Amino acid sequence: MFFYYFLGILVMIVFILQAVAFLTLMERHLLGGSQCRLGPNKVGYFGVLQAIFDGLKLVKKEQLVIFFSSVVSFLFVPVVGFVSMIFFWFSLPYFFDFMTFDFSGLFFFCVMAFSVFPVVLAGLSSGGVYSFLGGLRSASQSFSYEIAFSFYFLIFFVFNKSLVFFFGFNVFFILFFIPYFFMVLMDLHRAPFDFAECESELVSGFNVEYSSVGFAGLFLGEYGNLLFFSCLSSVLFFGFSFFCVYFMLFIIIFSRSAYPRFRFDKLMSFCWFGLLPVGFYFFGLSYVLFLF
Repeated sequence: MFFYYFLGILVMIVFILQAVAFLTLMERHLLGGSQCRLGPNKVGYFGVLQAIFDGLKLVKKEQLVIFFSSVVSFLFVPVVGFVSMIFFWFSLPYFFDFMTFDFSGLFFFCVMAFSVFPVVLAGLSSGGVYSFLGGLRSASQSFSYEIAFSFYFLIFFVFNKSLVFFFGFNVFFILFFIPYFFMVLMDLHRAPFDFAECESELVSGFNVEYSSVGFAGLFLGEYGNLLFFSCLSSVLFFGFSFFCVYFMLFIIIFSRSAYPRFRFDKLMSFCWFGLLPVGFYFFGLSYVLFLF
């Protein structure tokens, strides 16, 4: 039985890494198309090997450790970020019994609360001003949206009457898809809510001091979470289909090229005074509809 667990986890990690490579290629082509250019098209057939060669080039670079930073935490944070991304995938409902467990929704809440720590620690352990500000912004942002985000997920658990995610479709869920999507962008630190690494102000934010394997770990964690939330949104709102996964990826990438960055203070006001009351309302309505 242990062998099946180990083999399943290994296969899952391999497929996640492969999907991240092609997701970066998809993002670069979509962003290129939004700016009337081709994107990567030289390496391999239509640039299909570009992401692989970029990864090899990144691994070959030298990892510099800042003199005034904490060496252990500085190098350990990318590993924690990558491992927390892998833990997210265990909360999805699978067709295989050995990958599905009870209270997976509660496990998801724990991992979601923990996933902000690698970004915060990356900013603190780097020792730079831009990194520190990026980590501080990420912490403030997470405090603002996580409570409201939890209420939206509780609606699905009330509907299922258990702390397990499920494949399903309900017209009621479509009503709060837009605020849910906003909070997905906040959790992923994607534009227009990319305050932790906005290039115009903080150069690259919490990961400005990272290179080589350290940056690769943070990068894989970020894009692995993007894939996970796209799959999770497809499972919860549309009963899971690959078309819905691609649709979520497309609108997440499109929002990066179409909308300007939100103001930080307005984001926190929007979360506390907009998304949280709406989450209370939908949670109370779902409690009345699904439990009675």
